[in-house]
Amino acid sequence: MTKAKAAFAAGKKLFDAGDFAEAAAKFKESYKLSKNPVLLYNIGFANEKAGQDDIALFYYRKFLTDAPADAAQRGEVTDKVAELELKFRGGATPTPTPTPGPTVTTPTPTPTRTEPIKIKPAGTYKEADFQHQAVDTAPPKKPLDITAFVPEDSGWTVTLNYRTAGEGKFTSKEMKWRYKELVGRVPAQKMLGESMQYYIEVKDQSGATVAKAGKSTSPNLVTLEPGASPRFYPDFTDEGTVVTPQETVGDDTEEDPLTGKKKTPKKIAVVPGDDGTELEPTPTGGQGLTTPGSKKFKIAKWSATGTAGGMILLSVIFNVQAGNFATALEDESSACGAPPCGSFDDYNKGLQSSGQLRETLSNVTLVVGIGATAVAGYFWYKELTSKKPNTERMSGRKPAAPVASWTVVPTVGDGANGFMGAAAAGRF
Repeated sequence: MTKAKAAFAAGKKLFDAGDFAEAAAKFKESYKLSKNPVLLYNIGFANEKAGQDDIALFYYRKFLTDAPADAAQRGEVTDKVAELELKFRGGATPTPTPTPGPTVTTPTPTPTRTEPIKIKPAGTYKEADFQHQAVDTAPPKKPLDITAFVPEDSGWTVTLNYRTAGEGKFTSKEMKWRYKELVGRVPAQKMLGESMQYYIEVKDQSGATVAKAGKSTSPNLVTLEPGASPRFYPDFTDEGTVVTPQETVGDDTEEDPLTGKKKTPKKIAVVPGDDGTELEPTPTGGQGLTTPGSKKFKIAKWSATGTAGGMILLSVIFNVQAGNFATALEDESSACGAPPCGSFDDYNKGLQSSGQLRETLSNVTLVVGIGATAVAGYFWYKELTSKKPNTERMSGRKPAAPVASWTVVPTVGDGANGFMGAAAAGRF
């Protein structure tokens, strides 16, 4: 938190000095460290002052999604979003927010470009010109729009690859322009279960890969939570065109065959599931044992972790008990004076037998514990390398891949009361 405050102070100083681009970078750094959604307003405002209206719009929208409902800047940001959207539509009237009722409001279509954009040669733009804000959570059974920014004249092809957790292959879809941003939609049919995965690839005109956000072996993991805020544009379709969802209204003269009464007119969306309507769950090929985010994976991970800890603990307990029996046997042999002074009777044999049993149990549970630790380490590694938190993936600043390692070292002491056990350490 100290670093987050320092980054914020540096950003404020740069903002006051008029260096808005660097101020935005510092505010962004502070946000990454603190995850305070109010900083999204500062990032957007600094980018707007720097003339980066498209990036500012991105962060303003994210502020409205993530910030508390009573945030002091919410009214101002709502006006800014409407103003910037109006600007990017070329002066068209902002799209009214649809409200329930019999009246259907038709948004003004997006004007077509009057002049074609001249694509610049390959190599003009670099990896840092690609921007993407990763998505952490989304509601199930509703479409999810993944967004990204690239220069309009870059000529880059940006591809979204997604799958339901547990599916073997990714579905690929070219992201389409929506005003000044690229959007790729994950349909509601894929938003089932506990999670979904995606990654983005950016290629130039020659087909060379320019940037990535995630990869097939380590995709971004989106947790599906019923209470999460929807993340899709009602006016966007997979074709990349801003349209009004077609709706029909029931006939007032149609009678209910059960009651004989007139039916109330109803609106019926033509494209179910892709305009925000919920879908019923359908069987999916996911939720495998080795798929991070699935229920089976969680059960296996925690079972292996609990088994590892329990077995190693039992090994230590049995080893201590074996040592106690060995000590008792030594004390018994020297109770009459300098050994050997007494016979090795049944009592002594019982002590020896009990000590040997505890030692055997200690060795067995140690081996099982080491094996369980290896299995648990595998599951933790899979989860840590698959799940990425809500951090901005800027291609010019590659985040370090999470590294997880487990080390298990057997330990054996010297002497008659030699200790046998193991030390386990995990690094994340």
